[in-house]
Amino acid sequence: MAETLLSGWWKRLRGRLEPEPCPYSVAGVLETPLRRFVASPERVLGAFGLSTGQTALEIGPGIGYYSLEAARRLGQNGRLICLDIQRDMALELQRRLDSASLAADCLEASALDLPLNSGSIDHVLLIGVLGEFPDRTTALKEMHRVLRPGGRLSVSEQMPDPDFMFKGTLRRELKAAGFDEERTSGWLWYTSNWKAAA
Repeated sequence: MAETLLSGWWKRLRGRLEPEPCPYSVAGVLETPLRRFVASPERVLGAFGLSTGQTALEIGPGIGYYSLEAARRLGQNGRLICLDIQRDMALELQRRLDSASLAADCLEASALDLPLNSGSIDHVLLIGVLGEFPDRTTALKEMHRVLRPGGRLSVSEQMPDPDFMFKGTLRRELKAAGFDEERTSGWLWYTSNWKAAA
């Protein structure tokens, strides 16, 4: 794990870090004890204001570290859609959901071309993944498209992720994509909620 993080930061410092998803081969890094201590599913999803009955889209859920708690919070009247570009991640996530007797729709697709109807989503969740998109402008336009007017986009960024997005960059890009900031809290591990402007 440490080798992967050091390698990623070395590339970033040299300007050679290419946006790409966390590979399935190192998925264990997503469940470190430090993450539970500073950015547990309960803490992050509580800050997002995820609530019962919503239709939520989690992009880049990986092996489901946050997805199980998201499915619990949405309840039987809600719907969780988990979209990942990596088949192995989606399969592991589905296995974990089944084991916990929780439901979600797991899709293998790209955030650059979301296979969802316009205005069909109440809440988009991005947890440690925004910096992994090769074209954030297109991805954010797609998220804005699928959100209902006034729908929410929630972001969590967590050090020491080499793809960590600083708040200044996040604010600049989300405002340009048509989102209005509601609340941002934290520093090295922060959450940020935005509303889709009409």
